[in-house]
Amino acid sequence: MTHTRIPPVRFAIAGMGMMGRLYAEWLTQGRVPGAVFTAGYDPNRENVERLRGQFPQAQFFSDYAALLSGGAADAVIVAAPHKFHPQMGEQALRAGLHTLVEKPAGITAASVRAMNEAAAQRPALCYGVMFNQRMNPLYRRLRELVQGGSMGRLRRVTWIITTWWRPEVYYKDSPWRATWEHEGGGVLTSQAPHQLDLLQWICGMPSRVRCHMQFGSHRPVSVEDDVTAYLEFPGGATGVFISCTHDVLGTDRLELLLDGGKIVVEDSRRAIVRRLYKPEPEMSVSLDAAQTARIVEGGGLTGIFKETVLEHEPDWDTQHCEMLADFAASIQTGTPFTAPGVQGLDEVALANAMYLSAWQERTVELPVEEVAFEAALAARIQAERGDKNGAAREKESEAAENGK
Repeated sequence: MTHTRIPPVRFAIAGMGMMGRLYAEWLTQGRVPGAVFTAGYDPNRENVERLRGQFPQAQFFSDYAALLSGGAADAVIVAAPHKFHPQMGEQALRAGLHTLVEKPAGITAASVRAMNEAAAQRPALCYGVMFNQRMNPLYRRLRELVQGGSMGRLRRVTWIITTWWRPEVYYKDSPWRATWEHEGGGVLTSQAPHQLDLLQWICGMPSRVRCHMQFGSHRPVSVEDDVTAYLEFPGGATGVFISCTHDVLGTDRLELLLDGGKIVVEDSRRAIVRRLYKPEPEMSVSLDAAQTARIVEGGGLTGIFKETVLEHEPDWDTQHCEMLADFAASIQTGTPFTAPGVQGLDEVALANAMYLSAWQERTVELPVEEVAFEAALAARIQAERGDKNGAAREKESEAAENGK
């Protein structure tokens, strides 16, 4: 009996910055089963020459259209700056290539929606977004518990994710970072999309958002570096989401309160699941005064729940490689991909709603008002350009004064 060997998926990488190079290295090192690195795109010709020496097995292009039409790949990983993800992803799909887009899927919900529509016209192609933390077994188990309903209805979610500390050198080394025009935002756009995705993946999309932000409060940037958002969900649950880039001692703590118990996750490594023997609504109407007193005074908690501890040491590299392997397997066998591209819209829409709420100081309902968000973002970009031009003129004036 003969077995047909499935050829590896040939990956091209569009954008050979930090993440693009890491993907190329992992693929070249054989860390992604069923996949190889065969082509790359970088608009800088000098970088292309250097990359050819580093990855001699791959073809490199300084023209994206040439990469897409060159026949050197089956799939494209779009790892360019955020704002180019939808445009480049859509181009890859229209060229007939399987497409995996880095997070976030884009800056605006409208642009991601257009990419989703292009993908819908080509159902034979695999289309995904790189939400690598969906590979963490803890979060996969939490999603099963919440979505499966075994612990009852969700009541409240609280996520404090302030482990995204970034010092000033981070921004000085790459001036495009933390700008409305080039990066599209701050912590919500570049660091916390992972948690925004996991939040809605586990709990479902909120229906209303009220968000407060501080812009450049602890760093010399124009975008948000401190976020506190209040969330309301269709089923009546509420939530709080807190993030920032200036907490060097950072906290990563997720709490999920349900009718049937509570789940607490620390550092994305350890989850404590406390499942009530009797759902809280039943306890509320059935316990007498003495039983209630024991619980309130702290003496009777051990008898009302069963505790399970889940532990997993997250490995950032491994999560990415597992996602790439999952995407390759989806192409080869048709198995569902863990992070379908269409789901990238939910995370971007949630972030857009938070921005719009903070900018306009009001509660925003979801689906987000896409036109209103784009107009507000355009105003921020214009103001940012004005600030830069003003600073440049001030420096020129100072230089002229010093030269007298």
